[in-house]
Amino acid sequence: MRQEEVKPIVGDRVLCELLTPDTGVLTEILPRRNFLERPLVANVDQVLVMGAAAQPTPNLVLIDRLLVTAEYLGLLAIVGINKADLAASATGQALQQLYQGIGYPAFFFSLQAADGLAALKQHLAGHVTVLAGQSGVGKSSLLNALSTRQVAETGDISQRGGAGRHTTKHVELLPLPETISGFMVDTPGFSRLQLPEGLPAAELNHYFPEMRQHSDCRFGNSCVHLQEPDCGVKAALAAGLIAQSRYDSYQQLYAELWENERRY
Repeated sequence: MRQEEVKPIVGDRVLCELLTPDTGVLTEILPRRNFLERPLVANVDQVLVMGAAAQPTPNLVLIDRLLVTAEYLGLLAIVGINKADLAASATGQALQQLYQGIGYPAFFFSLQAADGLAALKQHLAGHVTVLAGQSGVGKSSLLNALSTRQVAETGDISQRGGAGRHTTKHVELLPLPETISGFMVDTPGFSRLQLPEGLPAAELNHYFPEMRQHSDCRFGNSCVHLQEPDCGVKAALAAGLIAQSRYDSYQQLYAELWENERRY
């Protein structure tokens, strides 16, 4: 493998040759079903995108950015909203209803009160799940609550700007209890994630499920749902069938992709 410049990464399935009961040699890396570059991990089943009802303020553009990335990579996506114990619980319930209405499994829970996790655990069972989201929303606390090992540090919310402090140092595949089975993968904390390379601005709407449902536009597939007349997506937005926050995210992400294309 060194001669072929092939390196194993977290999540790889491999063949080993045992030399003694306690030592062995890795002989082959089996074909990967998929792999992510950030975090660098292979054979992922789904992404758990986490937010919080408050502290920090929900970053809906980041949540939608991560959901677009999951859609583009062909991964299942789950939305988890933490901090149901806070006074802003109405915000968390609204976010849960928003993403459930689009078709994503969405869960509202409190890690502080250890409440509301049962339904989420059912969706993690038997899968390799990548955990992603805004810093400070409780990703490390969730790992500590679910993992068989206490491996993740937790950080306080920064007093300046209300963002969570980065606590995760490396990528590790963490086993879930036998009663759940499966693995979770933590990600380094971040507040911004680049959209996948190769995603054209004109195709961004394909990765918003509610836009796919309301794309009966005068200009058909060439409509990007911005300034075009007789646009099915904008009609659905006006009728309340598409959330304004989702359309706002779409506009921001489209502008980012278009600017990248124009630059290169």
